Amino acid sequence: MSMAGPGAPGGAQIGFPPLTPGVRRLLIVMVGVFVVHMMASFVPSLRSGIPTWLGLDAHRWGSMAPFFPVWQVGTYMFLHSDGGLSHILFNMLGLYFFGTMLEGSIGKRRLYTQFFMAGAVGALVHLIVSLISGGGRPVVGASGAVLGLVVACAVMYPRRMVLVLFIPVQLWILATIVVAGDLFAVLVQLRDGGTDGVAHWVHLGGAAWGALAARFGWLSFDPLNRLQARFAARKVEMHMVEEAELDRLLQKIQREGIGSLARGERALLKRASARRKS
Repeated sequence: MSMAGPGAPGGAQIGFPPLTPGVRRLLIVMVGVFVVHMMASFVPSLRSGIPTWLGLDAHRWGSMAPFFPVWQVGTYMFLHSDGGLSHILFNMLGLYFFGTMLEGSIGKRRLYTQFFMAGAVGALVHLIVSLISGGGRPVVGASGAVLGLVVACAVMYPRRMVLVLFIPVQLWILATIVVAGDLFAVLVQLRDGGTDGVAHWVHLGGAAWGALAARFGWLSFDPLNRLQARFAARKVEMHMVEEAELDRLLQKIQREGIGSLARGERALLKRASARRKS
């Protein structure tokens, strides 16, 4: 897959987007976890244990209640099947093409937020369905998170062209086909029972988050920025309170002399004096 966009006067320019810092970091973590997981899989107990502890295992959520393994909502995204390379490669390609597109619009930190939110929503949808239907195999992989990015890009840039197997397709059509495939698979499972080994509910949950986030402006949500703003406001507020207290102490010294200050008041005066000197 490659992106097609406006280029020279002769027509469209086809190429690979530059790798952005946030996507690069996610890819490095993904590959690093995959290598460690592959090495650990040569130990039989670890091969069976890692997916049930770090993957998304609905059985453990049922058996460990009320002490739910909440870490799985984050860790399952970075584990991938140890039976081949296709699983991780498809997710890496999706993250590369659509993660870079989204990061170019909303920035690195917001990309991280959307990636984890899409994966987390997909995980919760899967857990609810699995607990109602009786559970299933542990789920691993970033497909739900990546599909959330794909759908968010499709809502933001529906007419942007991408090449799929050298066929130009508008982004909204590509996203619709992928989501429709998961919906069809879910309907078949509901009709026939059983599973095809693919976590379609994770995909649909991630896609739903991507669509809603792009539609209602949630892509701009940056929890770290909000915490920083709140911390800065709190710091200003504390500074104003301290300044008011210092004014009161200086007035007290002027009226009654420095000997009238209590121990706590002297300590505050000393700290303020040291800060101003630094």
